[in-house]
Amino acid sequence: MRGIDIPADENVLVGIEGFEDAGVYKITDDIALVQTVDFFTPVVDDPYWFGQIAAANALSDIYAMGAQPKTALNLVCFSPKKFDISILKEIIRGGADKIREAGVSLLGGHSVDDEEIKYGLSVTGIVHPDKVILNEGAKPSDILILTKPLGTGIMNTAIKGRLLDKDRALGLAKVMAALNRRAAEAMLSVNVHACTDVTGFGLAGHLKEMIKDAVGVELFTDKLPYFEEAAGFAASGFVPGGLYRNRDFYKEHVVTSRTDFFFDIIFDPQTSGGLLMAIDPGDRKKFEETAVHLGVEYYIIGTFLEEPKGKIILE
Repeated sequence: MRGIDIPADENVLVGIEGFEDAGVYKITDDIALVQTVDFFTPVVDDPYWFGQIAAANALSDIYAMGAQPKTALNLVCFSPKKFDISILKEIIRGGADKIREAGVSLLGGHSVDDEEIKYGLSVTGIVHPDKVILNEGAKPSDILILTKPLGTGIMNTAIKGRLLDKDRALGLAKVMAALNRRAAEAMLSVNVHACTDVTGFGLAGHLKEMIKDAVGVELFTDKLPYFEEAAGFAASGFVPGGLYRNRDFYKEHVVTSRTDFFFDIIFDPQTSGGLLMAIDPGDRKKFEETAVHLGVEYYIIGTFLEEPKGKIILE
């Protein structure tokens, strides 16, 4: 978008400049719209589960902004000449079930005849203009919390290589299809200074968005959650191309002597990953109690630092 004059007015609270998860537009003193769009090619073989995963992934951007999703529009690329229409029906059914689970209304959508299947959503949510959560704003001593395990990029690559049996593939699909709705509820019960969801840029990329050059962050390597099988698959070379791209782009911001799996996993591009949040350390107990009450899995994986600014420490 460089060099393009972006149209906006004084009611745009969050536009494209900050690399945020969604845009925010003020309607009244009490209501702002939060809008996002996301779609991608299948990551699992089952079309119904693909529909659920793609929908959950799109909804996550709304949750990450501290907002409540309200409406959705389907985005579909599909060729009825190449694929049986029953496949499309299952994708849409999966998406609709996940949209219903989120308490969101599906208003319609748009389709394109395309031989490469793609599916996702455009989602609109609402939030109070003063309660928007951005991906930056973490303070030194904040605790870093993640709500889903890492490694979906590696695991999805293993699926393409036919290395995952049906039970393990189903377990992976369930994690990716899980809404971040309750995780957001737990987050909003405490003082949260920043939040994003972990997707294509991997943990390192999204962490860099959070810290920019304002603070640093130390990761607790032994606390990083990941799918157990991912380590073996990575050692066998089953890693997605996006991992290498993320590593080439973000490695200069990582301070580490490690060259093992944990160095790889922070660059693994995630599909429908968890929320990554900076929580006031004084609210740790309250967050933990709320998360347990809501049935939210969470992992305390690091702490934010005054120095070195703009760096991710992995030791």
